[in-house]
Amino acid sequence: MSNKLASLAKNEKDIYTGTLSTMAVRTRISIVPNAKAHGDQPDYRVFANGDYEIGAAWKKTSETTGNEYLSVKMAAPELGGMAIYANVIALDEIGDDNVTHLMLWSAREPQTSSSQMAA
Repeated sequence: MSNKLASLAKNEKDIYTGTLSTMAVRTRISIVPNAKAHGDQPDYRVFANGDYEIGAAWKKTSETTGNEYLSVKMAAPELGGMAIYANVIALDEIGDDNVTHLMLWSAREPQTSSSQMAA
């Protein structure tokens, strides 16, 4: 099973573009820098088909390798009832179609709310 959700190309304006591909969805996405008003806001916004916001991304640094990556959270009705978590990592070499980064699915356990725990 592949955990690749997208192959992305990063341009000189720090915008990532590519195609998000899951079993249910195949759509063009862009990850665009966010003009932050304060530190809690995400570093990037994730858009499908140009203007439909489906998520956000934060800059992170790997504790083991020291490499920078983006931590992404996406949610939309088309993506199902749960959020999709992923990481965007840089490739060592530029790939076909100028691909510079991969978006890899990051499996996470569903959060249990306190009301579900009490039932």
